[in-house]
Amino acid sequence: MKRWIVAKAALSTALVLVAPTLSACSEKKDAAVASEPGAPVESPWTQPPTVDAARREGGQVVVRGAAAPDARVVLRAGDGAAVAVSADAAGRFELRAPLTSGDMRLRPEVQIGEDAAPSPETLVLLQGGAGPIILIAAGEPTTRLDGRGRLDAVDSDGAVLIVSGRANGPPPEVTINGRRAPVLSRTGGSWRATAPDGGAASIVVDGERFDYPGVGSQADFQSQRAGDGWRLTWPTGPSGRQTTWLPDRGG
Repeated sequence: MKRWIVAKAALSTALVLVAPTLSACSEKKDAAVASEPGAPVESPWTQPPTVDAARREGGQVVVRGAAAPDARVVLRAGDGAAVAVSADAAGRFELRAPLTSGDMRLRPEVQIGEDAAPSPETLVLLQGGAGPIILIAAGEPTTRLDGRGRLDAVDSDGAVLIVSGRANGPPPEVTINGRRAPVLSRTGGSWRATAPDGGAASIVVDGERFDYPGVGSQADFQSQRAGDGWRLTWPTGPSGRQTTWLPDRGG
C-alpha cells in the first residue's frame, strides 16, 4: 500500500548527492545465525533499487523500477518527505509522488528497519517534469528517461567531457571538435564517448550536430536554459561539481 511518510529530520542536499555506493549493510545482520540447523542465513547486504522509467502523469510522477522481492522501496526528497511501497514477488515496484513546479530531486532507497540502502543515482525532474527527466550520479554519464534522441547528455567536470546516448543498433559515429572520438558500448544499447576538454564543444553524432555551451557558473544545484537545451550544475562533494547538458528533443 503506497503512503506518504515524513522523515524525523530533514535530509540535507549533501546527503542526497553523495558519491555512489555499491551496497549497504542491513541493521544487526552481521551476526545473523540460522535459528535451526539447515536453515538459510540471511545476507547482511541489501541491494539498492534501480529506476527503469519515470514519467509525468497528471499532477504526479510515476516511477518504476526493480529491487529485491518484497523489499520496501522509498523515494525520498531532500526535505525528508518520502513515498514508500513494497516491491512485488518479482522485485518490481511502482511509486507515485506529487509534482512540484521547480526542480525535483528524489533518492531511491531500500529500507530495512532504521537502516537503508540508497541508490547511487538521484532521480531529477527539471521544472517538475516539464523539462528533462534524468538519473544523475557523480562521475557517471547521465541517464535520460524522457524519450530518445541521437544524443542524451553531455557531462563535464570542467576537464573531461562524457558524451552519451542510446542506440538500437551499432554505436554511432561521434566527433568532438572535429576529431573522431572512440565510442564505448554498454549494456542495454547505451554508449559513451569521452574527450579531454571541458569547455564548449561542437559534437556530431551520426551526422547530427549539437553545440555544447560549456559548464555553468553556479556552484549549487540549479538548472537553466543553455543553448538548445537545459544545463544542470550540481555539487559532487565539498569542492567538486558536475555539469550536465541535455539537448532539446527534436520533433
